[in-house]
Amino acid sequence: MNPIVRPAGEADIDAVVELLHTRMNPKIPRARWRRILDYPWRPPDVERGWLVEAEGEVVGFMATIYSDRPTPLGIRRFCDLGSWYLLREHRGSGVGDALLRAGMARPDVTYATMTARAATGRKIRALGFQVLDDTRSLFEPRPGAASGLTVEPATLQAVAVIGPEAERIVADHEGLPVSHAILREGDKAVHLAYHVKLKGEDIAYCEVLHVGDPGFLAPRAQALADRLARPERGVLAVDARFMQGAVDKGRIEALPLARWFRSPDVDPIAVDHLYSEIVLLDLKLP
Repeated sequence: MNPIVRPAGEADIDAVVELLHTRMNPKIPRARWRRILDYPWRPPDVERGWLVEAEGEVVGFMATIYSDRPTPLGIRRFCDLGSWYLLREHRGSGVGDALLRAGMARPDVTYATMTARAATGRKIRALGFQVLDDTRSLFEPRPGAASGLTVEPATLQAVAVIGPEAERIVADHEGLPVSHAILREGDKAVHLAYHVKLKGEDIAYCEVLHVGDPGFLAPRAQALADRLARPERGVLAVDARFMQGAVDKGRIEALPLARWFRSPDVDPIAVDHLYSEIVLLDLKLP
């Protein structure tokens, strides 16, 4: 019997989790793998990813993590393309490509992937994807530097004064490894979501996952690094698209894996790292 590609449903969750945990990455606990199929903001009308089934067994999977988010054009549906795995004995048969195409077949959805390998990048370029970013800006903190920018830890109650979208983001990510802050300067307040991950030679990357107003962040990135990054062996990391128009772009670092996206109408700057596998699995951004 030839393998078939089909959408994953609730009844498939345990089998997919077992495949991903035992065959793809046993370092990620089953409970975390489960999140990419059963996440709190999942729209009710979408699949829980796509799987490959052979003789009644799940032998492959690709995560499709959907969210409905406001943009300047109105509410748009986004999909983070996450973990993509196929048992070795089924590779090279074409079913892997069929799995990939199935996971990105909706024409009205903005797709993004932050972890695509080079070979996958070549495949998705042929399917209309573009490079979202291939560099980021790094800012080392300058202890004692003066600035009018203040950074406050943000609770659900605190971000409510910024607006309903900031409040919804904090609520949706409750219990997940995301930190929230309110950036203030004068009478302006902006929501920031970030996490801190050790990379390379134990450098603490304070990675910007989302900022409510990128235009506010870009000229203040160094001031934010001064207040938020670890004083020793720490950097603030900001993807290039969030630094548009900035005079000081810090130290430019090439990304080990390019970020990719495809959208019918959404500007790249609207694509961030929330509502994604990065936070659900508690991963480092490549």
